[in-house]
Amino acid sequence: MSAVLPSIPIAPGRLPVLGHLPAMSRDPLQFLQSLRRQGELVAFHLGARPVYLVNAPELIRQVLVTDAAKFQRGKVFRKARQLLGNGLATADNPEHLEQRRIVQPAFHRARITGYAAIMRAEIERITAAWPEGRRFRLDEQMAELTLNVTAKSLFHTDFSQAAVAEIHRSLAPVLNGVTSRALLPEFLEHLPTPANRRFDEALLRLTSIVDKAIDDYRASGIDHGDLLSMLVTGEPVPDEEIRAQVLNLLMAGTETTATALSWLGYELAAHPAIADRVRAELTRVLGDRQAGPWDLPELSYVDRVITETLRLHTPVWLLMRTSVEPVRLGGADLPAGTEVLVVPPTLHRDPALYPDPLRFDPDRWLHPDAKLWRRTRFFPFGGGAHHCVGDNFAWTEMALTVAAVYRHWDLALAPGARVREVTRAFLKPSSVPVLATRVVTPQS
Repeated sequence: MSAVLPSIPIAPGRLPVLGHLPAMSRDPLQFLQSLRRQGELVAFHLGARPVYLVNAPELIRQVLVTDAAKFQRGKVFRKARQLLGNGLATADNPEHLEQRRIVQPAFHRARITGYAAIMRAEIERITAAWPEGRRFRLDEQMAELTLNVTAKSLFHTDFSQAAVAEIHRSLAPVLNGVTSRALLPEFLEHLPTPANRRFDEALLRLTSIVDKAIDDYRASGIDHGDLLSMLVTGEPVPDEEIRAQVLNLLMAGTETTATALSWLGYELAAHPAIADRVRAELTRVLGDRQAGPWDLPELSYVDRVITETLRLHTPVWLLMRTSVEPVRLGGADLPAGTEVLVVPPTLHRDPALYPDPLRFDPDRWLHPDAKLWRRTRFFPFGGGAHHCVGDNFAWTEMALTVAAVYRHWDLALAPGARVREVTRAFLKPSSVPVLATRVVTPQS
């Protein structure tokens, strides 16, 4: 499909041949946010290819939830399947439904209660080594934490320090490469550029680590009762499918949660009064004991802090879909094969929906309609059939991390720190350099 439907406005600034690629390359999120005022459905061009940006919350819900069967995942996911395999995070129906059925038990509420012990142990191990009074990068610490929690919880795997370092080194170029290859013309990925070489090398390193973990599992002959054991020892599954599932879940379980925790740490360091309120709630609810999943309903302010972080700094900033049959959307009749784009941050920062949207304000979630907002205008984990299967796992990990860190530590931004948004595969902070000071543990 190449012609834009006549009833839909086209973004200004389109260039011959390139379309809106230069604007997307310079600052994609700023460009997409600028289109919000153009209407609830706006067309822009990636080269000659039109894409329809969906801005209205009711239309976003239609694409992701009510009419989800009329759409498949878009080009980002198709490209990810080519490169990372057909795992849960990349698969489309009907494979996605079957894979979700297989993976879902690993994220059952009872299982997550068991994972909490792993989460607490990893949080304590990492924070115990923090250099009090000396500068370190919180974002790097959160990446290590979430990688180890995911690996030990879902795959019962204790990666070596060398493997952990290799995964950290490889994840970003792989994920960023998948996103850029989905948005740019296909011929560019075959050019011998430094970026393409870095991507190919990083993907090879990453798959080698995962293949070794699978081989070690097979050689041990031990059923650990985890997801990887189920894949390896259950019904015969080709190694490439197991690799795809591990890669998909490792990336999803590591990067999104690490990004959210990094932004949360940044906001609390930038707003000491909010951090003090978090600490006061932890003292009131927990006293001198560790938090468990059963405490989370009582940690209402912590919940609002996490919610506000995910609103203002939504890690998954691009959700592409392609219609598989004609669908009426916002008064326009879209034919099959139409590519639509949902950008959660532009929704979550819409001043018509969230007054003063760039202000970090956990108490905005005390609004009488806040429960309705969460259902109709808040999509940090996607929605519908492709709603993140690990959302409760991630939320529990974030809440337990906040509880463990802020009962024992006060974090401040390092002098001269300048934290900016980096729009790659995820909406990440450039870095979060902090100084940590121990606080006195409250006594019950």
